[in-house]
Amino acid sequence: MSAIREFVQAEPLFDNHEHQNGFSAIEGQKKDLDFRAFGGYLTADLATAAGRAPGKGQDAEFWEAWQFARTTGYGQATQLACRAMLEMDFSAENAGAITAALRDYAAPRSGRQIYEELFALANVRWAVCDECWDSPTKLAFFSGQEHPDFFGHALRYDAVIGLSHRDQVAGFERAMDCTIQRLSDLDAALDAYTDRARQGGKLVAMKSAMAYLCPLRFEHSSYADAERAFEQLMQGRPADTEPLRGYLFHRFVQRAREFALPVQIHTGYLAGNWGSPAQGDPTGLIPIFQRYRGVQFDLFHAGWPYSELMGAIGKSFPNVHLDLCWAWSMNPAAMERTLEEWLSAVPHNKIFGFGGDTGAPYPAVGYALQARQGIANVLERMVDRGQYDLPTAQQVARRIMHENARALYAMG
Repeated sequence: MSAIREFVQAEPLFDNHEHQNGFSAIEGQKKDLDFRAFGGYLTADLATAAGRAPGKGQDAEFWEAWQFARTTGYGQATQLACRAMLEMDFSAENAGAITAALRDYAAPRSGRQIYEELFALANVRWAVCDECWDSPTKLAFFSGQEHPDFFGHALRYDAVIGLSHRDQVAGFERAMDCTIQRLSDLDAALDAYTDRARQGGKLVAMKSAMAYLCPLRFEHSSYADAERAFEQLMQGRPADTEPLRGYLFHRFVQRAREFALPVQIHTGYLAGNWGSPAQGDPTGLIPIFQRYRGVQFDLFHAGWPYSELMGAIGKSFPNVHLDLCWAWSMNPAAMERTLEEWLSAVPHNKIFGFGGDTGAPYPAVGYALQARQGIANVLERMVDRGQYDLPTAQQVARRIMHENARALYAMG
């Protein structure tokens, strides 16, 4: 093993992006654990291979599709996690043994123990979690009681920004414990909600994944135009909600500025099947970066398949950071090329090397190992070519693996 590869394997990781459900959820799922727990995003590639994702009880269909999906990034991460945790190959022959071993592991352990042990196995010492299952994010998550102490949390309210029907407002009223009749009420409620989230002591970022709802273009709308659209919507009349969405997204960024929080934005590929990557084209955000120069933006998922454009954006805008979270698993070969290109164009203090983007701790181990492999491959080649000496490669590794993110998110 080369010196730089050994260094990367030992260096701790900052996990910029997770969707971990918390201790209670993990404890509630223990009795139902089976080999699928290692899969993570594998389900999407199984569906691509088979035409639909095999469900519970469809083990033969699962393993039939696995023979084609095992070679993808998702498949490689699944194999890495299973081997690291159980020292078994992920295979049909081992399915029963994997399920039994997982249940034996989880049964005597609390949710906290499972999280702490598996993130320690992955050598992840810091993480930012986005509980995307609710919009706005439940305030309870910002107490830190459901996650390890090394977790910070991101506040997300995409459904509010993408408001399209008056029936949604009642849900926001319940979530934010307020009455909303006018746009000013909604604006004030979001201010108060963000402040209450901050008071929990674990809020480290604002998060947007609006690419799942619309293309990443948000015109700066006047309050009057936004209010008109909101009133039409609340009256049940047909409304052009684009001015409202533009206004609320800009207020989202302004709120981040007011609370001195970085903004995480999903760019590029969409999880699952049948989504259009065109909605994640990051170039539509350029007016946002230009307008809000005092806000720090963390652009997720390498923007893949727009990764080269992302590099140009990161080179041009001092307030933009480039993030490889999830991307190693989507396309590990492309991410090695991307990281090498970014390192040749962008100051390396603006690059983040890893985020698992998973909903359970079991696959997170595989995604961390996969990122380490990719980072080591890139830096090893650069040292072998004489482009970096060993101290430079170690500095780059340390910065992209944890120091850059620790500085931006003020963690540890």
